[in-house]
Amino acid sequence: MRSAGAAALALVLALVLAPVAGAHDEVSGGEVTHRDTPAELAGADITRALARGDLTSRTSAALPEYLPTTWCGTRREDNDVANAAFPATAAQIKVVYAYALGETDRSAAWSDSLQADVSRIEQYLALQSGGRRGLRFDMGTNCGTQYVDVEVVALPQPSSYYIDNFTRVRNDVQARIVAPASVSDTFVLADGLTNGAYGSVYGIGQVYDDPSLGTDDAGAGNIHNAGGLTGIMFVKATTTPNPSGTQPTVMLHEMTHNLGGVQASALRSTSSGHCIDGEDVMCYPDGSPEAVNYDENVCPMAGGAIPQTYDCGHNDYYNPDPAVGSYLATHWNVYDSVFMAGCTQLGTACGGDIVPTPPVNQGAPTVIGTAHRGTILTATLGSWLNAPSSYTLQWERGANGVWGAIPGANALAYVVGPADVGTALRVSVTAANADGAALAASAPTATVIDLAATASATQRARSVRIQLRNGARHLAGTLTAKVRNVAGGRQVSTPATKVSLPAGAWRLKLCAGRVGASPRCTTTARVRSRKRGVRLPAAKVVVGTAGTLKVTAAALDAKRRVRARGQAASD
Repeated sequence: MRSAGAAALALVLALVLAPVAGAHDEVSGGEVTHRDTPAELAGADITRALARGDLTSRTSAALPEYLPTTWCGTRREDNDVANAAFPATAAQIKVVYAYALGETDRSAAWSDSLQADVSRIEQYLALQSGGRRGLRFDMGTNCGTQYVDVEVVALPQPSSYYIDNFTRVRNDVQARIVAPASVSDTFVLADGLTNGAYGSVYGIGQVYDDPSLGTDDAGAGNIHNAGGLTGIMFVKATTTPNPSGTQPTVMLHEMTHNLGGVQASALRSTSSGHCIDGEDVMCYPDGSPEAVNYDENVCPMAGGAIPQTYDCGHNDYYNPDPAVGSYLATHWNVYDSVFMAGCTQLGTACGGDIVPTPPVNQGAPTVIGTAHRGTILTATLGSWLNAPSSYTLQWERGANGVWGAIPGANALAYVVGPADVGTALRVSVTAANADGAALAASAPTATVIDLAATASATQRARSVRIQLRNGARHLAGTLTAKVRNVAGGRQVSTPATKVSLPAGAWRLKLCAGRVGASPRCTTTARVRSRKRGVRLPAAKVVVGTAGTLKVTAAALDAKRRVRARGQAASD
């Protein structure tokens, strides 16, 4: 989870010199209380994503040669300078295997696994970027530059000292290694340093999250380009190395925190440093207040395509070519990290001399038209990099967060039928070229209504009272929402309302939706108050007509954190 600021961050890393970064996890008494486990990240399995990659159009002789998946080299407890693949002036990620005093050194088995993890991460990022960039790891052993320089660290204390303690592992590792470059981050495989309370595998990563440090600035000056951060994957002593499972996903997730993803200003971010769009390497329902809006169906995982799961929609933390004026063109974009290198430099890691350039979605497909029975909806293909040679469309029907293909609905136009009433619709587009394929989906339509059936429905507005509370007993104020039928469904609106909140900048987030389904939300413009009391702006949102309506409201501070919330229901 994201901590509250530089003062609180020091609780996590009291021994780290400035500038201070926090583990992306919440702090309680100096200990980390939130961890990323494979179960939580299951939807973002990059191994599964690669397995779905459609590269069958190439012959085996033409397939790119990626990094080896078995390690080769001499075990070292220092940095291999003599065989380094990159100069010390190039920012690099150091890979470390660490084990505690008196425990078994399993570095041989884990070096093979870490080599395969790096190979799969590089292949995945090469495909996600359309053959443009991947991560620059500290590479080079006496077997060649295509092997990861895994440094073995024998920690000075017994395992009981380090069990599930990010700070102690991080500090003692950093005290014993020499960085391979002037700018370095570190990834640590902490073997046997968890007791299994959080599962046999989990990860923790650091991210700078104080905007005054330039954490969200676009370009080379971003503080995440300064390095000095650590990601750790904790495993039990009995854990089997398994790079074909979710371990490489946990590794990439924690390193992405180190690279600066996901910043609080991102529209779909959570206050725990993740995001709400699925499926995505950095997005999952992480227990934060914003997690109630998580939707695992924003980016599809089905079909013979490379899922867009490294920033679903390319709009929160990573985009190879953001549109001028867009969020990632004006804020921190992990693609611009100094730890990302061009595939021409990475060579084999990106596919050698034959760098794959499958399509990359830059703008999601859209649906044009109003979702009423009998109307015609029209799809657009979206915008894509790398010149797709073909497109395949599939209209989908969704209810309660589950999407299913509509048989035979594969054209640009779709006639809304009786079976669609009470559901939402979207279109998914698969773009393909000789190097592969990629899948992207449009935003869902509003719930389909039958105007003839609802023509006689009452137009009388119903009132819903929502009490905003910023504590179990503290009432900040009461919003009175009006619910009335409109052409597009039901409109929920609130007038400008004065509530009791501290001085500062505030927004109102209003959400409504059928119980059990994903809500539709709107967030007002920011208002400022110098007194203990602020007038939250008016807001409105339109939702479907069927089912009991759940309405929620939240007051967000300048960092979009929830400081007061409430909810109510309406028939």
